[in-house]
Amino acid sequence: MSALNIPGIGKRIGRHYLAVMTFGATGESPDVSIGSTTTGAVALININEPNVFVHSIESQVVVAFDGATSLEFSIGDGDDSDGYWTDTLFVPTSSGAVFGNMASSVGYAAGKLYTGSDTIDLTITGGLTAGKAKLRIDYSLGVDTDLAPATSS
Repeated sequence: MSALNIPGIGKRIGRHYLAVMTFGATGESPDVSIGSTTTGAVALININEPNVFVHSIESQVVVAFDGATSLEFSIGDGDDSDGYWTDTLFVPTSSGAVFGNMASSVGYAAGKLYTGSDTIDLTITGGLTAGKAKLRIDYSLGVDTDLAPATSS
């Protein structure tokens, strides 16, 4: 499997969507596999067209991650590598039964409008051998930046 593509086939503009994807150690069969030597940015979500508004990304650690003692995760994009989840808020070594909401203190707490193609990435500081997490992405398609689209110039 690979990174989640937004929009997916058959998605209509002007609609609100929820999508779920997984990432984790290769042995856990996630959508995005992270190897024992992986470090740096790994694409989790591909934003494939303009005017996609990501309202929030919620996380759930399904299987606690086991890796280097300095294992840290953050989720963001090229503009802000921890815009959705900072390394202090995303705790990969503790599993939970429910999705956790984004904190109001993160850079994209109010969401982010993508006006072009981009990726939302996981930045990882150490490889891992076990663990799996789910992300629930709340987004809308066709969010225009023109506040008066019916007027002509």
